[in-house]
Amino acid sequence: MSGSDILQGIGALASVAGIAGGYYAWRALDDTNVKASQDRFRAVRTEFRESLGRIANMAADLHTAAMPQLERIGGSAVLTTPTLRPPVPLPIDRVRLLWEEAGRPEDRALRSAARRVLPRRTRWSKYSGYAEALDALMRPALFENRSAFRLLHADWQHPDGPVMSFGPGRYFDLVDQGEALFHELARAAGRGTTAPSLRRLPMRALLMSDPLSLPRRGAIPSIGTLTVRRTAPGHGTFFLIYRTSGQVATGEETYNVIPGGIFQPASFSPLGHRRDLDLWRNIMREFNEELLGAPEATGAGGSEIDYDAPPYCDFTRAIADGRLKVWNFGMGIEAHNLVPCLLTTAVFDADVFDTLFASMVERTSEGILISGPRGSTITGLPLEADTVRDLLASPQLSPIPAALLHLALQHRTLLLGSST
Repeated sequence: MSGSDILQGIGALASVAGIAGGYYAWRALDDTNVKASQDRFRAVRTEFRESLGRIANMAADLHTAAMPQLERIGGSAVLTTPTLRPPVPLPIDRVRLLWEEAGRPEDRALRSAARRVLPRRTRWSKYSGYAEALDALMRPALFENRSAFRLLHADWQHPDGPVMSFGPGRYFDLVDQGEALFHELARAAGRGTTAPSLRRLPMRALLMSDPLSLPRRGAIPSIGTLTVRRTAPGHGTFFLIYRTSGQVATGEETYNVIPGGIFQPASFSPLGHRRDLDLWRNIMREFNEELLGAPEATGAGGSEIDYDAPPYCDFTRAIADGRLKVWNFGMGIEAHNLVPCLLTTAVFDADVFDTLFASMVERTSEGILISGPRGSTITGLPLEADTVRDLLASPQLSPIPAALLHLALQHRTLLLGSST
């Protein structure tokens, strides 16, 4: 082999080495960019978990400025209009629920805007939705794409009483839209106190003229229930839950009402959605799970709940006896994620509460119960203006309890008057 051949061989090897080096450098840069994207996603979620009050109020300001007919409930970041609430609180059985078969909404503009907050899965692709990203990067302990009731129509001014229509939905519909909306605003706002321009909020901008936008998105409502223990005419106490980090997909490290949860069936049965399309049944299940520590009703094995068995029959009997009254205040919209919430309050006579919840737990799979001093009875927190005012000063108080506590004080005579 001549010297020139040797030199050519060395040159070829150098070229190959250079190409290989470039490839591995490119791959290293690729991995760095993907990791940086995912780290930013985690950082924003950590930030908005710690800044719910600030971000929620910022969102409320944006929407009330765009739609003057929107109002905050008691200054909270829960939005409503006169068309979303009955003129006076109604017994929960006065609200009629209807079922409609409906396909999933396909709004390309909304879906495209939601993708902008998603982190990278690879150099060439992003996660397909917020729920998928959350599952891969920060999966909560309770995270399952169960069936849920999607809100299709709501008429709170119907001459025969409020009527709401629901169709099939999934829990991840809420995550893919609501958490993406929250993330978009938290990322654009950073640690600032001034709302960013709508140019930086493309997803929210699409919903500014109608926060519900029921025809174009999968609106999965929650039910928030303020639990009140009526101690004497005009007096009562209430309970909260502190939702601990890493357990749930929404509302981490915040104080919330108990019970509260997504409106969804409790069974995989093909008929489950028909028999569980009932506000009271949903609330009863949440009482059993969140205050009594029962396993979450997921319909494992195709089983259905026997609502004629304890403790459900005990709750229903208390209503029939007039010792428990459940009121519906209509619907609000959480400004930060635009999730609609059915606002309810359950008022138990103290002796009935003490009997039904004699084995009340101190913590659940979602968090820690805030129940006041625990002695021979579980007393709760005083439902008084001073207590509520102190709570409203906490940045970790979620918008829903802030709204419900305001409504409870506003309608104190109705809620806490004589039970007869």
